[in-house]
Amino acid sequence: MGIGLGTDIVDIARLERLIAVGDQVFLARWFTPEERAYCSGKARPAAHYAARLAAKEAVAKALAWQWTGPVPWRDIEIRHGPTGAPVVRLSGKVEELAAARSVTGITVSLSHAQGHATAVAIAAMAG
Repeated sequence: MGIGLGTDIVDIARLERLIAVGDQVFLARWFTPEERAYCSGKARPAAHYAARLAAKEAVAKALAWQWTGPVPWRDIEIRHGPTGAPVVRLSGKVEELAAARSVTGITVSLSHAQGHATAVAIAAMAG
């Protein structure tokens, strides 16, 4: 079995500024309605948005993604499983890419502190 590994870090203050300037247009372009509902309900929404943005980037890197054209970021969704741990849900073109690469699962870990959010993703591949 092969693996793909990806990591990313996001400056939370930068994301706060992007949200303030772009508001719902920015959020709708990058995040699914479920992600927006979850993050917006938190005391510090930008930290949770930043963690999910880092996770989306980490997943893209774990898939060795070399995209041309607009990136379908909403095709990578970070949800919570029954235990509260983050889980990755792929759809659309990203799901097709994962299937073409024989991805059998993606594990993701998120973290955030005062200034930064980070994520690591591991994609398991058959064969």
